[in-house]
Amino acid sequence: MTKQNSMRLFMIMKRLLALSLVIQVWSCKKDNPPAETRPPEIAFTMETGEYKVKAGKTIVLEAKVTGAINPVYSWKLDGKIISTALACSFSKDEPGEHFLTFRVDAENGSAEKQAKVSVLAKLPPEITTPTNIIAWAGLDTRLVATALHADSAQYTWLLNGTVVGEDSVYIFNQGAIGKSQITLKVITEDGEDLEQINVSVLPKPGSTLYFDNGRYRVESNMDELRKMTVPLGKTLVLSPVVANIEAPGPFEWTVDGAVQGSATAYYSFTPAARGVYSIVVKEVSTGATAVVQIECAAAEGAYFRPISAGNKASAANGFDFVPAPGQFIDYQIGSTREKALQDLQNALDMNTAPYIGAYGGYFIVGFDHSVKNEPGKADLKIDGNTFAGWSEPGIVWVMQDENGNGLPDDTWYELAGSEAGKPETKQRYAITYYKPGTPQSGVAWTDNLGRTGSVDYNSFHPQAYYFPMFIAEDHYTLTGSCLASTVEVGAMETSAGFPWGYVDNYGDGSKLDFWIEDAIQADGTPASLQYIDFVKVHTGMVGKGSTVGEISTEAGPPIDLHFK
Repeated sequence: MTKQNSMRLFMIMKRLLALSLVIQVWSCKKDNPPAETRPPEIAFTMETGEYKVKAGKTIVLEAKVTGAINPVYSWKLDGKIISTALACSFSKDEPGEHFLTFRVDAENGSAEKQAKVSVLAKLPPEITTPTNIIAWAGLDTRLVATALHADSAQYTWLLNGTVVGEDSVYIFNQGAIGKSQITLKVITEDGEDLEQINVSVLPKPGSTLYFDNGRYRVESNMDELRKMTVPLGKTLVLSPVVANIEAPGPFEWTVDGAVQGSATAYYSFTPAARGVYSIVVKEVSTGATAVVQIECAAAEGAYFRPISAGNKASAANGFDFVPAPGQFIDYQIGSTREKALQDLQNALDMNTAPYIGAYGGYFIVGFDHSVKNEPGKADLKIDGNTFAGWSEPGIVWVMQDENGNGLPDDTWYELAGSEAGKPETKQRYAITYYKPGTPQSGVAWTDNLGRTGSVDYNSFHPQAYYFPMFIAEDHYTLTGSCLASTVEVGAMETSAGFPWGYVDNYGDGSKLDFWIEDAIQADGTPASLQYIDFVKVHTGMVGKGSTVGEISTEAGPPIDLHFK
């Protein structure tokens, strides 16, 4: 039987997106009722359950139902059934407010939820274009006007008060470094909407190489010497993060000043003796270099920690927590790194996990014992809150305490999922988030591939800053592997999952279990770890919906499946 088929399906309570919470809770108590005894749950495609439509036009309301066994659906208006499907078409010729009730009846219970439809004589456009944008000096930046209720709309772009475009797309190009303000006007027969867009013009970034140590990067730590560890008798495959080099290669590798044979982005290092080695890689065409210090430690197993009295099955210690921007980030001006780390520890103590935000946001936790790699068996369980039609996949990394100091400062290995190695999956992907100048603003980002985008402000969640303000610098960078976005925005927003191997991922059935044997080196070859001590989870997809906001992995504390 293949691993994919042997991965046990779970029947946990399917929960709503819970967009009003910062902390998601997963219970591991043995007295939880089985899934088939829990009633179904309902969510609407519009988070608030409030819809707008112009008089005489038709709108489609659609419900999402989770946890229902053999369900029967119904939509009622004024006590009368008007639809028996998940979707319901609604139209009225006169303005007014209408309340529709969606109900599901199933073998495991019933549930109902009310939606409000406002029928309006006029329905002006509502601009949804991001309000904070990054542009490179002297390079074209493509701005696209996006708006709700904008059929047959007219568009006007004004740069510092002067009209510069009258199409839905505007190409911005400015040579001077600084800030510009663009006004977007959208006009329909029902009215108009205006939005101010702040553009920060930055110098084109230079070519860069660096080795990822699993932590966030800011100006103050970018020059720190990166360190990794490998046990004596094992091989470590090295590969740098490449930023802003269009066609990288060839590369030159040196070990303690001696040139090695590899000319690719990968170098396999097998130290002959214990000690500390300095490895330098240079991208020849640009001259960009990166340095990493490798400690060859004692042979694997020297620092294995068996289970002892007082240990717990789930990860016990929080080591690092840096969320990406998002609509539930709750670290305002005056917040500190210490508070964030304490929040992570408190979450572990309560068997919960913190909100980690958009792509790259992460937490690092450790067990109070070593988790064995049992061949052919799942070793870890990490809960999520996914359901059919909506996944927010997160990537799992593991580390062995190779130097025996009890800290996650050794070498991270990705647990390969179904998408590892595919062309659309980006290894050593890096994204940089920029602090907005004003509260209640979206957060602009750039990546190491030269792309730009934003984590948009969501008016349903109006806390002051989506950016974690305990980061004092104007920007910070998060690194990891990046999955191709599966988000589709239409009458119903969806985010499809992948077959297996990711947290908060539905795929072909929600998978909670993870195999240490799936750990891979930088080039995708097996890492062949006997055990692990630390786990990192980061949001693995850059994506966003129009109403639900950014993709953000929800992950519970890792659990040792062999704990007895």
